[in-house]
Amino acid sequence: MYKYYNPHPNGLSTDDCVKRSIVVVTGRNYVDVQRELNKYKKVTGAKSFNSVKNLCYVENVLKAKKIPLGKNLTANEFCKKHPRGRYILDMEEHWSACVDGCIYDTWDCSKEIVNFAYQITTEPYTAPNLKKQVFKYCCTSEEISNIETRIRIYDGNEMFVERIIPTELTVGYIRCLQDSNYNYIQL
Repeated sequence: MYKYYNPHPNGLSTDDCVKRSIVVVTGRNYVDVQRELNKYKKVTGAKSFNSVKNLCYVENVLKAKKIPLGKNLTANEFCKKHPRGRYILDMEEHWSACVDGCIYDTWDCSKEIVNFAYQITTEPYTAPNLKKQVFKYCCTSEEISNIETRIRIYDGNEMFVERIIPTELTVGYIRCLQDSNYNYIQL
C-alpha cells in the first residue's frame, strides 16, 4: 500500500528522498535530519548528504540493520512480506520509507525493485503525523473517460480551478504542476 507523504517544511517537491525516508522511520524533525546529515558529511568527507559515502549514516548513527533481499522484489512485495516494522527501502537512485507495510513517499514507487532494506529498531519512536497533511498548493486528477481527465488545481484557500484535458496529456500536465511546486494527490 502507498500513501502520499511529504515532510518538507515548505511542502516543496525536491530530490530529498534520503531525508524524507529518515524522517518517516525515525519520527525526527526534517530540519534536524538535514542538519545531522550535513554534519555527518564532515565525518565521511562526502560532497553531498545523499552521496554513497554519506549514506552509511543510517548504519553508523541510526544503528539500522541492513537486510539483503532476493532478486526482483518490488517495494509492494517487500511491504507484504514485512507488515510490521520500520524500513528504509533502497531502490535505483531512490530511497523510500516503509512503516507497518505501507510506503510513505511523494510518489508511488511500489512497483520499483528494492536492492536492500534498512531495518530501523531505535526506540523510542514517535511517528510523524502520517495520516493527513494540509497542502498550500496541490492538484488532483481523475480519469472521467478513456479520452478525458479532470484536473483540479487548488490555491490553498480551499478553492480550485478545474480543467478537462485529453487523457494522454495528463502525465505531462501533472509534471508541469509538480515542477511549479504543486503537490499531486492521486484520487
